[in-house]
Amino acid sequence: MSIIAIDYGGRRIGVAVSDSGAIARPHSVVKNEGDVIEKLAGLARDLEAETIVLGVPRRPNSSSGEQKFRDFAERLRQKTCKVVVLWDEALTTAEASRQLRDNGMKRREAQREIDMHAAAVILQSWLDDVARRTS
Repeated sequence: MSIIAIDYGGRRIGVAVSDSGAIARPHSVVKNEGDVIEKLAGLARDLEAETIVLGVPRRPNSSSGEQKFRDFAERLRQKTCKVVVLWDEALTTAEASRQLRDNGMKRREAQREIDMHAAAVILQSWLDDVARRTS
């Protein structure tokens, strides 16, 4: 069993996975075209995910934007019958970008991978929070 995280974007969707429940790792980037719910549901099945963590931007006075993510999460939950957790994604892309730069990745390479690394930051944040609450 695993846990996956999704960094949902208008053009690309980053996916990260944790098999151990302690360490998140980048997995893939899915183009946001066609039936993305079906694509992500298939990925969740392939990875035997028990939980899906969906990054949600928390912005002041943006309840309509947040509702879009809640609707997406509900459609994903219905399609997968998995627990879908909404998690704050504030500054995850910036953090992922910093990590990639620190590892010496060139800007062009980083642009192709940033979404899955942002998903890994989201997932690691959630995993760390779960560990804090259970210890």
